[in-house]
Amino acid sequence: MKAKNLTALLLAGALTLGLSACAPTTGNTTPSTQPTGGDTGSVSTDYLVYNVGEEPKTWDPQLNTSSMGGHIILNLYDGLVRDTQEGIKMASAESYTTSANAEGVEDTVYTFTLRDGLKWSDGEPVTAHDYEYAWKRACSPEMASPYAFLMTDYIKGAYEYFSGEGTADDVAVKALDDKTLQVELKQPTAYFLNLVGWFTYMPCREDMTSTGEGWEKDPAKCVTNGAFTLEEYQVGSHILLKKNENYWNADNVELAGVKVLFITDATTSLQGYQAGEINVTSILPGEEVPRLLAEDPNFSSDPALGTTYFMFNMDADVVNDLNVRKALTLAIDRSMIVDQVLRDGATPAAAFVAPTFKLSTGESVRPLDENGNVVEEYEIDPYSAKVEEAQAYLAEAGYPNGEGFPKLKVLYYEAGNNGLICEAVQQMWQENLGISVELQVQEYATFTNTVNSGDWTIALTGWSADYNDPMTMLSLFSAEGLNDPRWRYKPYAGVPDDTTLNPENEAYDNAVKMAAKTSGEERDGYLKEAEDVLMENMVICPISYTTYTQVIDHSKVSGPGRTPIGQWDFQYYKMIG
Repeated sequence: MKAKNLTALLLAGALTLGLSACAPTTGNTTPSTQPTGGDTGSVSTDYLVYNVGEEPKTWDPQLNTSSMGGHIILNLYDGLVRDTQEGIKMASAESYTTSANAEGVEDTVYTFTLRDGLKWSDGEPVTAHDYEYAWKRACSPEMASPYAFLMTDYIKGAYEYFSGEGTADDVAVKALDDKTLQVELKQPTAYFLNLVGWFTYMPCREDMTSTGEGWEKDPAKCVTNGAFTLEEYQVGSHILLKKNENYWNADNVELAGVKVLFITDATTSLQGYQAGEINVTSILPGEEVPRLLAEDPNFSSDPALGTTYFMFNMDADVVNDLNVRKALTLAIDRSMIVDQVLRDGATPAAAFVAPTFKLSTGESVRPLDENGNVVEEYEIDPYSAKVEEAQAYLAEAGYPNGEGFPKLKVLYYEAGNNGLICEAVQQMWQENLGISVELQVQEYATFTNTVNSGDWTIALTGWSADYNDPMTMLSLFSAEGLNDPRWRYKPYAGVPDDTTLNPENEAYDNAVKMAAKTSGEERDGYLKEAEDVLMENMVICPISYTTYTQVIDHSKVSGPGRTPIGQWDFQYYKMIG
């Protein structure tokens, strides 16, 4: 997922697409049992208090790219299916079938049947037409949704519409009636239901979205179909979500609501939890993680489907040289970063796709030693810097001992341990390569805009899964995907100013496309082929495979933890004690 907060183990990861700012709005008055204002307040007996960290720029389902916004969307909206610890379950759809298309290709046509009596939070019926509208909205060239590729790569006619070569009528998504939605795919896609559970596929109402930018932040316009609805938004402080009595599964939602705080400072977040003012948060200072792990039964750390990495702007001066990218990558001691900076259970990385992802055989995508540890790949030793090799690559690029190398600018946004990671790498590059590094820190919204603009050289980012399949990682760098490093072999309508083309991306793009329409060990081979091209060109510099770290105050809250891809779905939580 894009722009994933590294503290919360996000990830997009980084990801990093900027969204247009929304005007702050406020809504209904706060219930008397619930705290208000910019501080954490006192915990209500029936509202769960959750600190998401960075304030999302949007929670419009078709515009959001951040994990922070994703947490909110998941609690406001209900898709056709839902990702749970027990796997994909039916949600607003009660069932689905698959069939062949007109050419006889099996499993390319999905027909979803909605549950009876579905309602929006204002009592209006939820219909298949709302899903059709939302899915086509995500593909529209006017919307320019950063996550459009999760539809345009799969749904017949969607890319043509997005690129301006077709129309909305060409998108093979159609409400056959109020309860039946049919979609035709370009080719069989084994993980399509995982995609449908993602927030870009959530429904929204045309009469609300048509009111203009910022509709989702206005409680009068943010009509929802999920477990909660928007009660109040106070910019820079919090939002209140209250139980949606019209939700189809409302009888099983025990929370009266959720107060979502926007506290970015990890120490303040931890203090709020320790004072009993925050029930759930993953915004924690890295230096406190060892103590929490040893002493606090409310703390947990679990392997995540994500990776923290530096990305290179493949069109920028200096780092557009492969030898420079290899020198910078090999000069980093990842073990030191993991053991002395992160200290949260993360493991050093030598490639892009995390070992928690599986092949069709059930084995890890990564080669592991007899103890289950990652091993050296693509010349990267995950446990130490390869200084001599790095220096040799830098000399080959024309900068022996760093002589003549221009000051390198490294961009990051202030969250969690991002600054500490960058400072550690800054020192390593100075000591091991003799180059000077200037760190540039920005607020998250500014950071995403900077990355979008292409006016950067190296950026710290990360990505965690949007769905539980390696394609969620590898699709990032396809020619028609997010591709923040601007590593494209052909023009892409979504980023029209990326005019410097990179021919080596074509082999990667072809492998990703083949992986999307094959299965079994054949597909495993294409996934490996794509990652080989990515890493042999050193488009990214992997740092660590992430963990999900969090505290849940079990004396006051009961719940199942996160979903498999790290989201907080509070409809399954309740207040206790």
